[in-house]
Amino acid sequence: MAVLSYILAGLIFYGGLGWVGDHFLHTSWLLPVGLIVGFISSIYLIYKRYGSVK
Repeated sequence: MAVLSYILAGLIFYGGLGWVGDHFLHTSWLLPVGLIVGFISSIYLIYKRYGSVK
């Protein structure tokens, strides 16, 4: 459940930033970029949290 939370939080946060940027800058490419960056950063955080062996 925590992994799903990381993924959703990354998509919502960075996707939201992209949507706001698109809205105020009158562009159409920031939302997809924000969603991709959010997904990649959430995968990175999941890997760092659960994938490292100590």
